[in-house]
Amino acid sequence: MGPAQFADRSFGRQLHFYVQPFPYQNRVDIGADATLSHILAQLVLQSYTMRVLLVPQLLYCVGTWIVLYRIIGNDLPPRHSSNQTLENLLFILQNEPSFERVAKIWILNRIVNKQVEQKLIDVLNTYKRPFIRIPFDLKEYRHISYYIPPQFPSDQFFHSKDFRQLSSLEKLRFIDTIYHKKNLYIMNANGARNFALRHGKLQTKAQWIMPFDSNCFLSQYSFNEIQIVLHASNPRTQYFIVPMIRLMNNEEVFHLNKSRKLEEPQIIFRYDSSIEFLDTIRYGRRSKEELLSYLGVRKFYWKYSSWEPQERKPLVTSKNSTEYLFQNVSFVLRLYSGVSPSQEQSVYTRACRRYQGILQFLDNIDLQVRGNHLLPVPVTDSDPCAFWSDQQLANIVKIARKGVYIES
Repeated sequence: MGPAQFADRSFGRQLHFYVQPFPYQNRVDIGADATLSHILAQLVLQSYTMRVLLVPQLLYCVGTWIVLYRIIGNDLPPRHSSNQTLENLLFILQNEPSFERVAKIWILNRIVNKQVEQKLIDVLNTYKRPFIRIPFDLKEYRHISYYIPPQFPSDQFFHSKDFRQLSSLEKLRFIDTIYHKKNLYIMNANGARNFALRHGKLQTKAQWIMPFDSNCFLSQYSFNEIQIVLHASNPRTQYFIVPMIRLMNNEEVFHLNKSRKLEEPQIIFRYDSSIEFLDTIRYGRRSKEELLSYLGVRKFYWKYSSWEPQERKPLVTSKNSTEYLFQNVSFVLRLYSGVSPSQEQSVYTRACRRYQGILQFLDNIDLQVRGNHLLPVPVTDSDPCAFWSDQQLANIVKIARKGVYIES
């Protein structure tokens, strides 16, 4: 595998990482002129879902107090428009202020479409912004199978009254489970977040690390609030929770009404924090919420099944005991996804479109890799989660269990 790019033009040099997707090997690659710090770093980086080699030295951002990572993944229509990532990247680069003592780094997280990835790279190079590329490896993906966990229901269940009585969203979760391993690899949501966390701790001297989603925008006002709170923070507080405001138009950043509803937050980590994202949780399945619940930030009432990856029990059970564990601070803006406001404002519709986007995206890659696929063409329904019939859902599970694809 060739070198993953880390174009560090803001610090006057270009570095390269070598990134190998999972399964990782039990060995460490060390450059000929590696320092002791580098060797120790590799031992920690070994635990990633990808292996990283920095050549030839650690990246020290001199004077940097905060390192802000934005993790760019694949667009997933119909949850997002097909060009939201590129449009929002340009908007951030053209309109977000430069913050004092803040290094901004973008992570290109397994972008499948090489033309799209190259456009993103060209834009980042044009604006002389540093980025890290975690590549999508088609050969690696080819070996990832469907996932039928041991306690998954039998084929008979999908023809039963109990199954018919489930909501459309609950039914879709069975299909989402089948794509668990494929989702973990390509979406790599928590894998990339943990990569950013560890890179910030091991490869920079920043005090605070922000592993944010790609479409997050920080105004000068919100950053000033964050900066004041971080400077005055209690030594016992290692995590800061930044609520999110969802925008219907990117121009709202210039005249924002702060009374807007606050949604799923981003998280700021101190350099010496020990808690990370759970990398067995896939995108669309509480990948970030699991950590928020673990920290005691929120109580999520998620009904999950015995065959799903287990979540961690909350660290604390009472409000008083979370006093110093985390603190809420300011807000971050989630730029427009490119879909209609009616879809964007409905939590249920967003969930349905997210599942549809994930599953169609993965199925299309299977079609490219093997020339055949598993999922039927979705149909339009008044219920946005009911785009396959119960019989189609039962057939999907049956064929996936046998490891056989539907011919195109």
